[in-house]
Amino acid sequence: MKALVVKKYGENAEIELETRDKPTPNQGEALVRVYTAALNPLDLTVKSGHLPFAKNPPLILGNEGAGVVEYSSRFPKGSKVIIQGGVLGVSKDGTHQELIVVPENQLVPLPENFSFEEGAALSVAFLTAYLALTYSGEITKDEWVGVAGATGSVGYAAIQLAKALGAKPIAIVSSDEKARQASTAQPEAIINLSQDGIVEGIARITNGQGINVALDPVGGNGTNLFLHSLAQAGRLVSIGYAAGMETTINLMDLLAKATKIIGFSIYGIPKEVIQSALQHIIQLAEEGKIRPVIDSTFPLEQWRQAFSRLTSRKAISKIIFTI
Repeated sequence: MKALVVKKYGENAEIELETRDKPTPNQGEALVRVYTAALNPLDLTVKSGHLPFAKNPPLILGNEGAGVVEYSSRFPKGSKVIIQGGVLGVSKDGTHQELIVVPENQLVPLPENFSFEEGAALSVAFLTAYLALTYSGEITKDEWVGVAGATGSVGYAAIQLAKALGAKPIAIVSSDEKARQASTAQPEAIINLSQDGIVEGIARITNGQGINVALDPVGGNGTNLFLHSLAQAGRLVSIGYAAGMETTINLMDLLAKATKIIGFSIYGIPKEVIQSALQHIIQLAEEGKIRPVIDSTFPLEQWRQAFSRLTSRKAISKIIFTI
């Protein structure tokens, strides 16, 4: 079988497409033929060597996917399923391969109205966004939610989920093209940074009230601006660093309004919370309230082009490998 293997971590990581033997499942595990697998920012973090608890190479990346069950004691053979990540692609070989052995509790049925591409795009981005909004951000109905990087996979998912949960999302994007794409998720408002500033835009949209929750997958200087734009007792949830790992904050933005900065890591969230969240996400998908957007698809053989697309920061939502 084909597998995309990272042989050495680093900024110039060594990656090869290999032929490997068919894996054999143990008790409580399923063998799944992978049809599609997502390429995520997490994969960049792991291959660059920036995740301290990642397994030493060689490692197959990929934290989510979709496919068909070949063997399982829990799912009938031929069942269409979503492979939900956990430690896949981090401390255990992931979904960027033709066949994968996974614990049966990491599989959920593919919604009937979803393609394999959409199934592969559902779990990581929507689970991250859902938990960042609810578990970390503790959003409530009618609260204002600012979403940076709103056309990225997590940002786009966060807009859809915030609306589904009764909140009022503000999409923050960097260009006219991304503003058009963000509008398809029907946010309450859009801030186009090529024409407006974060602080000024949020103040105008919320009539000076500020946002209750800020989801920040971008980092850099925008984190400081987000923090300044929070309402009283607002919460900023940091979930990424696409624009840089360092920022400078004004402590008065924390003290005067009793705001919070919360670092998000799915690995620090109880398993039962994750499973409950995933079931709610599947329910929302089946009800048609959320749906992933696919930016582009690549066969495994074109992995260089796929990684290039991801690092360009031009991708609109998800990049998918077809396997």
